[in-house]
Amino acid sequence: MFSGRQSELQFLESHFQGEDSRILVLYGRKGVGKTALLREFVKGKNCAYYAARSASGREQRCQWARELAAQGHFMEAFPSYADLFETCLSPFSGSGGKAVLILDEFHHFIKAEPDFMTELVNFKERRGEKSPVLMILSSSASGWVENSMIAKLGRTASSIHALLKIREMKFREIRRIFPGYSDRDAVEIYAALGGNPGLWKSFSQEMSARENLIRFLIAPGSRLYEEASLYLAEELRETTVYNTLLAAMASGLSKLNDLFVHTGFSRAKISVYLKNLMELDLVEKVYSFESGGYENTQKGIYRICNSYMRFYYRFLYPYQSALQTMEPEAFFKRCVEPGFGEFLEAAYRKICRESLSREYAVTGEWMGKNGRIDIVAKKSSGELAAALCRYDVPVTKEDLQSLAMSLGQAKLSPDEILFFAERGFSEELRETEEQNHLSPIRLFGQKNGE
Repeated sequence: MFSGRQSELQFLESHFQGEDSRILVLYGRKGVGKTALLREFVKGKNCAYYAARSASGREQRCQWARELAAQGHFMEAFPSYADLFETCLSPFSGSGGKAVLILDEFHHFIKAEPDFMTELVNFKERRGEKSPVLMILSSSASGWVENSMIAKLGRTASSIHALLKIREMKFREIRRIFPGYSDRDAVEIYAALGGNPGLWKSFSQEMSARENLIRFLIAPGSRLYEEASLYLAEELRETTVYNTLLAAMASGLSKLNDLFVHTGFSRAKISVYLKNLMELDLVEKVYSFESGGYENTQKGIYRICNSYMRFYYRFLYPYQSALQTMEPEAFFKRCVEPGFGEFLEAAYRKICRESLSREYAVTGEWMGKNGRIDIVAKKSSGELAAALCRYDVPVTKEDLQSLAMSLGQAKLSPDEILFFAERGFSEELRETEEQNHLSPIRLFGQKNGE
């Protein structure tokens, strides 16, 4: 069942309802759900679709012509793009209303024949309002779209009405699509794969999260084993530099100076390459929630924000020798399991922030030099909440004391304290709930039913 893309559907529908012909660019990482979104959008609409290949322009036109010939159209061996556009939409010429033309992986057109976009724009202008068509150019080459497309298109770029980036789904959205997992298995898979439904489809809901990780991600030759290296090679050059930076960040290095000392690369070079990784949504620069405790606050750190990449560089990349020589089950027990609980904490904090975003207008975190606040959330009315998240261990009174210290360093006075705990809460903390001197406490966890 289609789920989780209502705002994107509304965006596409609003452009479809326009009276004129339009060109949209829709892009996002492979597997993120572009095709499923488009399939849902075109239900009940007149639609023509072509998936571009990585080929020369001449071969591209030949392949498209062969597809149309197989559908009963008379085609020359190497027709012009204008003929291809007209032919694929010809079945809808007398039906009235707007048609949709989807050109998937359209970057292959542009890279092979720069004049392709000029022909597409001319075709759109000829159609106008008499026979309007919504042309959707879809691409999984996110880096190319964001960094190179406009320069490559030149003046024709102004003919694009809008761009829509398809991002990963939130936990609750992807949970609806894959309901067969237990709560804990879903969290563990989300930690390793993030909100990319294409990656989730490689797993089996008949297995536990750890069985899936071992069979479909860790085992050499498995479905997702080389996903990280293939993606980097497809999107970036000098993969040795990116591998070095990602491995360093996965090991816990988060500051520019730490990366400089570890890698030996210049700070200027590191900054450029980190910028490229951020444009691909693989790395993020995180700033603490603004408060008065500037002297105790870390000024900004870098970390891997793509879940799959974070898993790969945390557990697989550093242990390649063991990965090749050990059985997958034994590898998981020795190289993954010892650090897996800590790895899950970051995903759990992300899930908790997502849940609070429905109630709070702003959610962030505070990272101190000697402490942290997992979530700082602020309502539109100005009310402030501070939260601590624990996934694999119960929350204790000591956690409350640690949070109190961090709040003091951050100079924050929240109206409410929130504790998220999948393993529950100590009895001592429950007694403290009504006695604490900070703020009202709300406890979230399986044993509390919230």
